[in-house]
Amino acid sequence: MKARLESGKIVKYSQIPDTLFESSKTIANAKRLTTDELEALGFFDVIEPSYDSVTEVIYNLHFDNAYADTDVDGSDITREVFIYDVKTKVISETVAQLKTERISELKKVAYDKLATTDWYAIRKAENGTAIPSDVVTERSGIRTIVTTKEGEINALTTKASILKYDINF
Repeated sequence: MKARLESGKIVKYSQIPDTLFESSKTIANAKRLTTDELEALGFFDVIEPSYDSVTEVIYNLHFDNAYADTDVDGSDITREVFIYDVKTKVISETVAQLKTERISELKKVAYDKLATTDWYAIRKAENGTAIPSDVVTERSGIRTIVTTKEGEINALTTKASILKYDINF
């Protein structure tokens, strides 16, 4: 992705347009221009720094004329780029609220897994037809996993660890 400053605003381009209108001239086949030619027209790479999307957010795309990078030979270089800043997300919920939300999400996953065999339980309740043992075992296993995971969630102490906890099974 490239970006450039246009009328005081940063405009991002997923691809360079075929035709560019610069000052008093038109540039055809612009997407075939070299990196140096594009940079001369103000097009620079957009760098999205690595960040943890659960606990961090990128913001403030800005121009950096001395971005530290490495070239193809492994040598340290600086170059001009557009780059985002990274900051920690503000999580307004308390640890207890986040635990409650994650446990609800976990129970929804379990509900969906149990729903595929609920008809066996309904049939048993309505007319006494036995539930196959493999189904009983499967349903019991789902409940055991939920109990274990719920305990694991309740043992977590930080907002980040709760948000990152994998409820899927």
